[in-house]
Amino acid sequence: MRIAHITDIHLRSHIPGHPALPVRRGRTAPELLSAALDDARRRGADMIAITGDVVDVPGYLFAPERDPAPDRAAWQRVRADYRLVRRMLDECGLAWIAVPGNHDSYRIHAEELGSGPFVRDVGGLRFVSFWDRESTGNVPRRTLTERERFDSSLLDPGPRPQVHLQHFVITPRLDDGYPHTYAEGEELQRRTSDSGRVVLSLSGHYHPGSEPATIGPTMFSVTPALVEHPHAYRIFDLALDGDRAAAVQHTQIDLAGDAPARKAVFLDRDGCVNTLPTYRHGPDAMHLLPGAAPALRLLRDHGYALVVVTNQSCVGLGYAEQATLDEVHDRMSELLADEGVTVDAVYSSPVAGDRAVSDRYNVGDPPKPSPAMIKRAAAELNLDLSRSCMIGDRSSDIAAAQAAGVRPILVRTGDGRATERSWGDAPACLVVDDLVAAAVEVVGLIA
Repeated sequence: MRIAHITDIHLRSHIPGHPALPVRRGRTAPELLSAALDDARRRGADMIAITGDVVDVPGYLFAPERDPAPDRAAWQRVRADYRLVRRMLDECGLAWIAVPGNHDSYRIHAEELGSGPFVRDVGGLRFVSFWDRESTGNVPRRTLTERERFDSSLLDPGPRPQVHLQHFVITPRLDDGYPHTYAEGEELQRRTSDSGRVVLSLSGHYHPGSEPATIGPTMFSVTPALVEHPHAYRIFDLALDGDRAAAVQHTQIDLAGDAPARKAVFLDRDGCVNTLPTYRHGPDAMHLLPGAAPALRLLRDHGYALVVVTNQSCVGLGYAEQATLDEVHDRMSELLADEGVTVDAVYSSPVAGDRAVSDRYNVGDPPKPSPAMIKRAAAELNLDLSRSCMIGDRSSDIAAAQAAGVRPILVRTGDGRATERSWGDAPACLVVDDLVAAAVEVVGLIA
């Protein structure tokens, strides 16, 4: 039997904006999932197994203090994305099982993708699904009914070999920077292998993935995230010998292949794409500058990736929570989408240096004039800096561009006029009136 394992899709289509980490290409996830399903079908897969983070639900929607009434439209968009996934899975023509992850809404996942059966027989195998959750400190746990299902599955007297599906990592221990592995991971691994019942245990959550490891009769796989380059999924071939699985082999498919690096336009946010900073008032204060959307559409039509690169020391300084900043960025993306424009990613630096209210709010890429955000975007999004440019309204934008090796352009909107005056008779780069003029310059429509 051939199983295609897809994990960590982080899909956003109806939901505006991007996942909190820009390396996650959530807005291209519908195309990635479609490509993975088509490829799996061509390769003769019998079963699709999806292990969590199917949809990238914005974290701020889960905040307990939020008034649910204004968020009804937002939750409807979340539901629409689950329905999109359901339609794609149903149309692929293969059997499928999808379990949720920590970025999913378990309730809407259950309503739109189904919550069971948690034990399902397909093609001579018994698939057991676990809907585990994070606990204190984001540590994954297997407790309550999920623990009972685990216990009973290992005592199952039935003849069918088992495949276990869960979002979180059982083994190896992958906790550097974030707790990806179950608190009781070693016990889960030992009991799984010792039972002799489980031939394959599939996990996601750790986006780089980990090479499959066979311990006793069980192969444990942490498959890489579909949402991140090189957009991989894995195929597992299980050769059955009567009621036993005689062998398990795996193949990793990288959908990205050797795609060439793209040219890009990096954009400052405040004063370039939108009006004055919105951190004191949240998403309701987000307003696009006149002409910003048509300018970005022009760049997009000429093949440029669009990446917003913004200093947001307001987080480090204690003026705003990261969740508020995420919501502001989603509102910006929503306004742009209303005019037919999508940006590829938003990179922001919360770092405030010595002025930060706490070191825990001071973690991330250094702000412009450092080129760190531009260089990270180039590495994560496969961008060609030699064919790219940076548009901004401050000297720090221009300095970051020059340090990164991209062409700088100053706009006179926002703080641009003051920046231009500070240069006197020795401008540091080309200066244009606004984003429209900058876009025209970039695509070469003027001399």
